[in-house]
Amino acid sequence: MNKNNIQITLKNKAASISRDVVGIEVGANLPQGAPVVRLHVVNKQVELLAVGFVKLPEKMPESISDLEDNPTKFWTLPKEFQASKAAIAVTSKDAVIRQTSDTSDNDDKKIPIRKILYNVDVNHPPIISSMPEFLASWIATRFPEGHRPTIRSIQTSATAVLNCFLCGPVTASSDKPTGVIFCFKHHSAITMFYENRLVLHREHPVGYMTIKEALSKNMGIDISMVDTIIDDPALDISPIISPILETLFRQVDISADYLARRKDCTVENFYIYGLPCGSKHWTSMFTKLVNKPLNNLHPFGGISCNNKKLLLPDSFKKDTPLFMSAVGAARALLEDL
Repeated sequence: MNKNNIQITLKNKAASISRDVVGIEVGANLPQGAPVVRLHVVNKQVELLAVGFVKLPEKMPESISDLEDNPTKFWTLPKEFQASKAAIAVTSKDAVIRQTSDTSDNDDKKIPIRKILYNVDVNHPPIISSMPEFLASWIATRFPEGHRPTIRSIQTSATAVLNCFLCGPVTASSDKPTGVIFCFKHHSAITMFYENRLVLHREHPVGYMTIKEALSKNMGIDISMVDTIIDDPALDISPIISPILETLFRQVDISADYLARRKDCTVENFYIYGLPCGSKHWTSMFTKLVNKPLNNLHPFGGISCNNKKLLLPDSFKKDTPLFMSAVGAARALLEDL
């Protein structure tokens, strides 16, 4: 093998290693643990290497005082998740995304904030993603130096999930005006995309747990039983959930109308991510109210699952939406490498 061939081989090896990423959502406080997803790129195809939940050794700090006198507890991932680089999605009341024309650093508590500003266009206010500096700094030191992975990206979960759509198969095949709902526990993000660019972001206080809690309360059943009855065709739960979903879907319709007027276009395509159950109720109610179909998308859309060593958790089908933020964080970092 000549020198040029050796250099090419080393270059290809380095490239394959560098495009190996683990996405982790921290702060979700799920009983299973933190959602973790490992992806890499093979022949220009994003491939799933590992997926599951990992118990991390300590809670995120809620204030600077939480960091005082606390010894550092490093995180260690199981071997199957030890990619070369890590992307962290942060779920916290202090890790937020907002669309506003006020880009000042006003903060009554005088806590340093780390933020990223996304300029949309002259017709729309910028979108700001932010979290306290102490929180970002704490997360950045969770893995010991010299051990895999190395943290390369830290962002809010609300920002990370956008990449499930932006890096997914829908935007790869179309740049039509689109409305996307990202559903979390107790809120949903209403987003509008124009020419595959985010131009509108709003939040509404209805999430999948809002629906489950309403069913639990009104039907007098334990919330753990809701998943077993929510998709039962013999039960009519529409009187309970329709008034709740109507408030959300009306806001989606208003947002779509706003985009249509600002961009002189028609929004015909609507999608939703993050529903762990009851998707038929969400999509049928949307069609009734907005008179447009709502497509329930898979956060792993466009990702190959053909790796022979891939072991999916037994609960993967049910828990798939819970990996939305981790997938989005990993895909965003892969795009940047």
